[in-house]
This record gives sequence, structure tokens and C-alpha cells, in this order.
Amino acid sequence: MIIATRFRNLPDDQMKYVIDYAESGKPIIGMRTATHAFNLGKESTYYKYTWNNGDKAYAGGFGKQILGETWVSHHGNHGKQSTRGILVKDEEKHPILKGIKDGDIWGPTDVYGIHLPLAAEFKPLVLGQVLVGMNPDDQPVDGKQNDPMMPVAWIKEKSPEKKLGRTFTTTMGSSTDLEREGTRRMLVNAAYWCVGLEERSQ
Repeated sequence: MIIATRFRNLPDDQMKYVIDYAESGKPIIGMRTATHAFNLGKESTYYKYTWNNGDKAYAGGFGKQILGETWVSHHGNHGKQSTRGILVKDEEKHPILKGIKDGDIWGPTDVYGIHLPLAAEFKPLVLGQVLVGMNPDDQPVDGKQNDPMMPVAWIKEKSPEKKLGRTFTTTMGSSTDLEREGTRRMLVNAAYWCVGLEERSQ
């Protein structure tokens, strides 16, 4: 499943397909606003999956529990500061990053805020360097916005005890982000990795 919804309030009969899949142990790719995919009414059978459900046992809903994070903030200045992908040290050889180097992943969308660190079962692969402008060659912003940098792509390996499969999440993935070859390559490689075909990564 590739999901990129934002604050959707789906009826139960539609939510059932999404949640049955998510809890089946099959692979998932979550893009950009999928961290806050659902904004369900309290009458919904699936209310616990809403992004700000207030349920301590399932805090952050679908985004936090399935993908690794819910909506937090715009860490970059939306519409004024773009995002350059920096590979996490010692993860450069991960199959999802095959053929990708620092700066290949870029998007005019801003970096999202993340509660650091991610939960232990999630591993960051790419960090988002906040740039001063909207061009891939712009300089990074000085100061706390890049110290530390926020993860913009991370994974979770299959978790048999929770009956969950491989998951890849990126807070990049708007239509304009996809104009960049490196961003598209990351997503294609992630699709192969999620289904156990990482040897086919380009």
C-alpha cells in the first residue's frame, strides 16, 4: 500500500480496507501527509487511528503507530525554505539509497518537524537539510533548524510480534518533490525493499 492522504474523515466501510491491510503484516509506503492521514470523528469505529486521538495507548494514531510519526510542525518555513536530503552516516549502502548521494533528494516542500528520537523500531535513512531558499543549490540555514536535522525518510523492518510488515515513510513526496530524480529513485527503491526485492534496486 502506498498512502499519501491528509486529514481524511473516511466512513467505516472505507476505513476498514485501509486498516485491515495495515494490520495484515503487508508492506506500506507512507508519503508526506500520510503522517496525519486521518482526522476521524469520535463516532468512527476507527477513531484511534486519527492523528490526534488523545488515546495514550495509541498515541498519534495511524501516523505514529504505523508509520513512525504523526503531524508535529513545519520545521522549515513553508514556501520559503526547501529541503535537501542528506544520507544518514553509515546507512549510505542501504538498498533504498542505492544510486543516491547527498543532495540527489531535494524538494521545494519544507522539512516537517519530528519528535526526536524516532521510536526504537524505526531507523532514519535520510535527514532533511533546511535550505535558505527554494533552489537545490541554495545554502543550508544556519542555526537550530539544522542542528539537529530532522529525519525525512525512515524504515521499520518486519515486526512479527506486532504482525506488521516492512514500512518506509518519507515526509517528502509532494508532486513537486517528485520532479527530482533522486526523490523518485528513493521511492522506487523503497517499493522494491518493502516487498523483499531489494536486489532489483537501481
